[in-house]
Amino acid sequence: MPNRLFEWWTRFTAPTDDDLPRARVLGSGAALFCVIFAILVTTAINGTSSGAFFAMMYAGSDPALLFGAPNLIRTDEWNVQTVWAIAQVQQGLPVINGTFPGGMDATIPQDLPRIDWSAVFRPHLWGFQFLDVDHGQAWKWWLPLLGVAIATYTFAAVEMPRRPLLAALSAVAVSASPFLQWWFLQTTLWPLAWGFATLAAVRWSLRTSRSWHRWIWASVIMYLTVVMAMGIYVPFIVPVVIITALTAIGMAIAAAPGLRWPTVIMRLVPLLIGGVVAGMILIVWLITRWSTVTAFLSTAYPGERLVPTGLGASLQSIAALFGSSFTGSLRNAGRFLDGNASESATFFLPAVFLLPVIVWVVVKAWRSRRADVWPLLLAVVGGIVLLAFIVIPGWDAVAHLLLLDRSTPVRARIGLGFGSFVVVILLLGMLSRKNRPGWLVAALGTAAFIASQAAIAGGLAVNAPDLLQLSGPWWFITIVSALVILAVGRAWPIVAMAALAAVGLIGSFGVNPLYRGVFDLRDTAPAQAIMQINDQHPGTWVAVGDRLSTALVLESGVTAYNGFQGAPSAEMWEQIDPTSTYAFEWDRLAGVSWVPGPGAPVITNPYPDQIQVTFDACSEFAQENVQYVASDSAADLDQRCLVKLNSLPVASTDIILWEVVSPPD
Repeated sequence: MPNRLFEWWTRFTAPTDDDLPRARVLGSGAALFCVIFAILVTTAINGTSSGAFFAMMYAGSDPALLFGAPNLIRTDEWNVQTVWAIAQVQQGLPVINGTFPGGMDATIPQDLPRIDWSAVFRPHLWGFQFLDVDHGQAWKWWLPLLGVAIATYTFAAVEMPRRPLLAALSAVAVSASPFLQWWFLQTTLWPLAWGFATLAAVRWSLRTSRSWHRWIWASVIMYLTVVMAMGIYVPFIVPVVIITALTAIGMAIAAAPGLRWPTVIMRLVPLLIGGVVAGMILIVWLITRWSTVTAFLSTAYPGERLVPTGLGASLQSIAALFGSSFTGSLRNAGRFLDGNASESATFFLPAVFLLPVIVWVVVKAWRSRRADVWPLLLAVVGGIVLLAFIVIPGWDAVAHLLLLDRSTPVRARIGLGFGSFVVVILLLGMLSRKNRPGWLVAALGTAAFIASQAAIAGGLAVNAPDLLQLSGPWWFITIVSALVILAVGRAWPIVAMAALAAVGLIGSFGVNPLYRGVFDLRDTAPAQAIMQINDQHPGTWVAVGDRLSTALVLESGVTAYNGFQGAPSAEMWEQIDPTSTYAFEWDRLAGVSWVPGPGAPVITNPYPDQIQVTFDACSEFAQENVQYVASDSAADLDQRCLVKLNSLPVASTDIILWEVVSPPD
């Protein structure tokens, strides 16, 4: 039986004459991930932290929370994107969201579910068009990760056609990376899916003798390019593009001796045409959204922000970058060495410590005049460029040409993580039991990694012992990580990738909860009361107080002066600040909230991405523009121009609904 099973497996994984994986190998891996995706969407299970609102509304345990706890630092997910998505559904998925007076473009930068032609290239939002909110949220949550998993699996299978299990482990290792889990949004995930898919497409196009294969890949990459670019989050896109472009160039150079350059170029023409078509689609899209784009880029924050090189040159920043063994502190302490947990998240970067093995491979290839080392070599060059952007100051002009100054030292980590996975997969495809370095070369990087983690631990013991204690079993993660480096060097592929997947799973365990559906505030008594009042006598609302009152107003779908804005609405801010006295304060990508205060609105910025406005119901602004107010019990409102309509107690406060009336004589 074992012999028959081995023979069957050998036949099943046998590559094509072009040394490419067969359709059954690619299809079986993709099908496995698709089945998991279908189960999760069907059951509406996802990782939203919108259950954070449950504790504000009700006492007791949340029945929809299946595992873990809401990740409160992920306000960009549960307090911004999810709230806006439900508001869009309530309003009928318009292209121009009607919450703010004057409206807000639903496409840029919020990327909200909507019905228009550009939604064809927002596959993660399709669920809201044909499913209910609970299942639409699950679709949105998991589809980009499905894209990452399938793209990683495909790239690894192309590099190692006979090793689909190794390719599947590679997909798990990438998907479980703590950095991705702490930044779990479509803007983070689609660039990685694009990068792995593009490298698989380039390698496949250069190897295959069938032209229709190349055109299929061109169509896939064209589509993914538009999907990635419409996310418009350049800080994550640029680092991945740099690694992908250099590695792809290396693949072309490696193929040239056997194919000759004219053939290489001809085989890449379909991909280039796909890129041109993607560019044309994006140009049309930008033209149709040009007023929003110009308004967004001209904001005071973030505007056209350019980041100088070398901002991560301090020892603390370097320790944060390489401190992958200490990810437990992100959950237990809410931070490591870079502000909050998301900003502190990083990748395990084995490629950095595999440099002795890489040098051994390059030298051996150079001596035998083999060109297959170029993809590996240029992937390393790309990583060096990104690392230099983070730690070496003084080359801003070059970084500007590479668009790197649109990223930041923390966001650039996505390129280093992506590049590290690319290097590991390339190395495992090149090394074998008959072609591997000795124990000394393989152990050099292993020892260097252990020493780096020990040095970080020593620094924490002296300067931040609480963080060291809250990092959990960092020593165990260090041992497993060191095994990855040793196993790659010694050509133990399954051991290496299984350990790499384990590092990711341990580091990301419990980062996001498992939640059934989404906590929909529209089902609560306060939101029902808001909608009933507005249905009877439509008007414009202001929510005064903490984030709960704002979320209730937004998800109710009424017109309001609250919410996280993209390009500021000129009509809204002309009503609030007709003289533009506070233009610098409100002209930004930020959340708009209100607090009690006398007289005309006064606008401040507690943080760069927050706009806080004072509200007085007797002010000229309120008398002319506001009909209703929703406040919490902590908001000490001047009630001279307010009439209480309803007071609804919830677990954390009372939600009080008011009508604005004329001031007393």
